[in-house]
Amino acid sequence: MAQGTETAATIKQNTAGQFVKKNLVWLVLVLLVIVSLSINPHFRKPLNLSNVLQQSVGMGIASLGQAFVVLAGGIDLSIGSMVSMFTTLIAGTFTNNPDASMLGVIIMILALGIAAGMLNALIVVHLNITPFIATLGTMSVLQGLALFYSKVPIGGVPSRFRFISNGMLGPIPFSILLFAALLLICYFLLNKHRFGRHLYAVGSNQYVSKLSGIPVKRVMFSAFTLCGLFAAVASIYLSARMAGGGPRIGEGYELDSITAIVIGGISLSGGKGSIVAGFGGVLILMVFNNIMNLENVNPFVQIVLKGALLILAVSFYKKKKAL
Repeated sequence: MAQGTETAATIKQNTAGQFVKKNLVWLVLVLLVIVSLSINPHFRKPLNLSNVLQQSVGMGIASLGQAFVVLAGGIDLSIGSMVSMFTTLIAGTFTNNPDASMLGVIIMILALGIAAGMLNALIVVHLNITPFIATLGTMSVLQGLALFYSKVPIGGVPSRFRFISNGMLGPIPFSILLFAALLLICYFLLNKHRFGRHLYAVGSNQYVSKLSGIPVKRVMFSAFTLCGLFAAVASIYLSARMAGGGPRIGEGYELDSITAIVIGGISLSGGKGSIVAGFGGVLILMVFNNIMNLENVNPFVQIVLKGALLILAVSFYKKKKAL
């Protein structure tokens, strides 16, 4: 009888442990929100919560693109420079031509995003340069181009363009619907489509994937191209939200997007992780940033803390994998 009770208790304990492991990101998010509510009463104000949500959309879109590259076993350090360049171009285009077609500007930026992603892909896939070095180089090139175009922030984005960030479709913000649609597309590609299976396989082991007949180069090329596309979409959203752009707006996006998806459990070594949990990591990072700002923590200290957070997340998941 005692043995049966012990077995039942063990099964119950294992089930609880599995639940915690499976939902760890969301449990951490809930805990962080509770702590934030207790630390600063301003956190619960509707305006502040709305601000956290809006920040999560921009970072979330950029992180979706980063997730594809990291799952494939790569990394993209040029995302921040893409955001800086694209937001500057959007604002500059509307400033120089106030009657410019909104659809035309969006198509232009999406095309440039695809082109930037393809440039990274060409360097990595066909020149056989490691993703870290390749995207470090394109980061410098794109940042230089953004500063060449304008050394200061630019306004001039018309009110009609701001619908992307502030518009409503019934009771639901358009930006939330946009992100939800993008997240669903990514979930389908990664979990229900052959491309997703190939992406995870390439991220786990390129050599074995190649022997298995998986088009490794094509998968890597697609991952970087998608990353550029999502960086462009994030830039469109950010330009609408801020009614402008600037050559420094994307600074830190490369670190934040990597930190967010790693917190969400996506492995930096590739081939492992969930895109939905990755967004949970985005929410954790945005809440963390918000409470730091509300508590007036020095911006430079915040950079240090985010770096430490990235190291802790990587070490935690590596330790969990070893166990």
